[in-house]
Amino acid sequence: MPELQPLLNSNLSARFVDLAEDRSCRAKWIGMGLMAAAGVLLIYLFPGSAEQDTDYHFLMARTALVDHSLFVNVWARPLFTTLFAPAAQLGYAAARFFALLISLAVAWQTYRLANDLQLRRPWLVMFILLGEPVFFELYTDLYTETLFALVFVLALRCHMGGSVKRGMLIASLLPLARPEGVFLCILWGMWALIRREPDSDRAPSFATAMRRFPSTFILALGVVCWWLAALILTADPLFILHNWPGTWHKGVYGHGTYLSYAGRSLEFAGGLLIVPFVAGLCFRMRSRSWLPITSSFLLLFLLHSIFRRFGLFGEAGYPRYMVSVAPATAVLTLDGWNRMMSINLPRPILRLLGFTTLALSILTSVLYVDAMSWARDPIAIDEMAGWLKQHFFPLPEVIWSNGRMCSVLDLNFKSSPALSGHENLIVRLREAPSGSIVFWDDHIGPDWFGMTAADIEQQGYRPLRDRQYLLHAVLYPDDRFLQIPWAPFVNLLGPRELKLSLLQKPRFSGTGH
Repeated sequence: MPELQPLLNSNLSARFVDLAEDRSCRAKWIGMGLMAAAGVLLIYLFPGSAEQDTDYHFLMARTALVDHSLFVNVWARPLFTTLFAPAAQLGYAAARFFALLISLAVAWQTYRLANDLQLRRPWLVMFILLGEPVFFELYTDLYTETLFALVFVLALRCHMGGSVKRGMLIASLLPLARPEGVFLCILWGMWALIRREPDSDRAPSFATAMRRFPSTFILALGVVCWWLAALILTADPLFILHNWPGTWHKGVYGHGTYLSYAGRSLEFAGGLLIVPFVAGLCFRMRSRSWLPITSSFLLLFLLHSIFRRFGLFGEAGYPRYMVSVAPATAVLTLDGWNRMMSINLPRPILRLLGFTTLALSILTSVLYVDAMSWARDPIAIDEMAGWLKQHFFPLPEVIWSNGRMCSVLDLNFKSSPALSGHENLIVRLREAPSGSIVFWDDHIGPDWFGMTAADIEQQGYRPLRDRQYLLHAVLYPDDRFLQIPWAPFVNLLGPRELKLSLLQKPRFSGTGH
């Protein structure tokens, strides 16, 4: 029977491969299901965001159908506004569900990228993404980083799969998603020039690089389309320049150090996951085939570190900016993970260590989001808005301090314009028609517009309702478990105190009334 031994070995090998593929298939769907279920819970447990950016992005997307210039607005991000405008008409929750779909697509394409790279356990990237605190924070919210990440990973897969021109065409959309896209497109053009032919181990000659150079203009097509759309919608050939936010040229958020982003790496790479991430990055920096992945991460990391140091482009130092290249972070972490899981230890111990690491990383992400006390403001705003809608129908003109107030009242920028500074607020309060409502808070109101509810009352407005809220963490109401390593950064421990006020301009003003 010796002649049967090779056949038996072959059959056993095939069965082991099939079993491994079955486990991988189940694991990837478990990962996608977990991400989807966690996303739905986040949407319902945390009705708002920790930053005003998301409320303004939502309102701009909602208003774009009546003010078409917002489709090409620089700060609103043309790609984001165009894609989110239909969902925004259905409400804030609908827009967040659309954001969840985009993040699920990011996770799926990152899994496909890990497969393309022939990494073991490719399904782990989904759990790795959940273990990155800022990705967990953003993946159901209306930020532009996750959309950027989706365009990035799609273009990256095309480029690394040999469809270089298709990759450049998709990558040309990056500047329409976030400003960093311009820098990444320049880097992308360099990748296209120096790439090796599939059947060659030699670097391309200078003449070959020059022949390829004209094709790199594909990377400018997105910006050209943006300019043409702006010209058609606004009749201003320099609209993008005129619309460029003035604060991006100043140190509006102050200055940091060159190590600002390194110091916050736990937030975008994950607390326990930082070790396999650094291992994967250090090892793959020597690999030419991984150059697009390592260099794209390093580009954004270094750019934001430099911008933060000098206060350029309105750099605020937020770690969420690094979510733009979360797919690169995830596959580098997976590569480091696989290497660390290959050490000479009993398999049960390795599995226990791996499970514990992922579980603690995801739990840390949950705590990270629950610790963001600013994100609790919408709970109070929704309650006050419910009272307002119950007692005033139809609503008169509303002047608001927090963007959530505008969106929860089903208004947009056309029906209730945003404020822009103390002087404009004074003018608007004076020119507002009788019966106008002021919906004010004691955080953004004084900080952004230099005026409290008491100051507005001195302008002739009468108070309708004041309420002081004490907002605890959603999942751990007594805040016991929120002693996380980055608390000094987010400054969010303990309950959130918020005062909301409703004031109304008297319906009859002047002598004789």
